[in-house]
Amino acid sequence: MRGAAISWPEIEQERSRLLHDQNDVPPLDLGAGSQSKARTVAEIAQNALKRPRHARALAGLARHMDAVGVLELGTCLGITTAYLGKHAASVTTIEGNPALAKHSEDVWQRLNVQNVTSIVGNFDDVLPSLPPQQYDLVFIDGNHRGSALLQYVNELAPYLTEKGVIVCDDIHWSRDMESAWDELIQENRWSLRVDFYEWGLLTANPSLAREFHCIRF
Repeated sequence: MRGAAISWPEIEQERSRLLHDQNDVPPLDLGAGSQSKARTVAEIAQNALKRPRHARALAGLARHMDAVGVLELGTCLGITTAYLGKHAASVTTIEGNPALAKHSEDVWQRLNVQNVTSIVGNFDDVLPSLPPQQYDLVFIDGNHRGSALLQYVNELAPYLTEKGVIVCDDIHWSRDMESAWDELIQENRWSLRVDFYEWGLLTANPSLAREFHCIRF
């Protein structure tokens, strides 16, 4: 039911399993906030997974939009991807660390999420070769450098459907990210701009008035 609360206990059970997984994940430098040394799956799950309410909010956004195509930059361990996969027709997700990508695929298999396409590689290498597909929702959750955020938004804006949205994660993670976010919300191409603190939302939806809102939740 479209208006019903989003609840996927099996996904949260999988999160709990990851939080107790002591297997090591080899390091890979992919930008600010990425791994510089080997960490366990549990450590990554504790520090990098979106909190349940935020994963549910993204899934709710996909459901509200009746999203056909979703693009995610930064798979991590695939929990948010699983939420999105439950409420979109298809999800394409990009992860730079092959070990994390493998863990994510195992997660989706256990959850029977079959509508996810996983691409392994650095964002800078993968984005120029994306197929000419349009997306209703783009979720940028990786690199965490202001210059990279600006680059990815500029590269991906042409891939949006007319009413599509870009969600930029961790816009207040650093002054550098805040500066990039401030630059984005000044651009005339965006109609609705929303600062949720945890992330920012941008859309060029022509049916919306040009507005800016701050919402904390």
